[in-house]
Amino acid sequence: MNESKEAKTKPEAKAWYLRPKSIIALIAAVVFLILVFQNWDSVSVRILFWTQTVPASLMYVFFAIAGFVAARITHRTRPRATGSVSK
Repeated sequence: MNESKEAKTKPEAKAWYLRPKSIIALIAAVVFLILVFQNWDSVSVRILFWTQTVPASLMYVFFAIAGFVAARITHRTRPRATGSVSK
């Protein structure tokens, strides 16, 4: 009877930090931080009639946050696969 209970249990899930998606996100974050810390030179930003001088790293961070927010706002979920094909 113990054998049937053990067979029905779900396999243990991997820790969040061992999943491929988390590893890729960590590598991307490290590369982004390297990019930010190496670019402290000032750049001139012109938007319409407004001109401002800011560090390039600040612009990278601003656009990364803007991209993250835009992705979260426009996120669409995929319908789950049901396993049966409807005709």
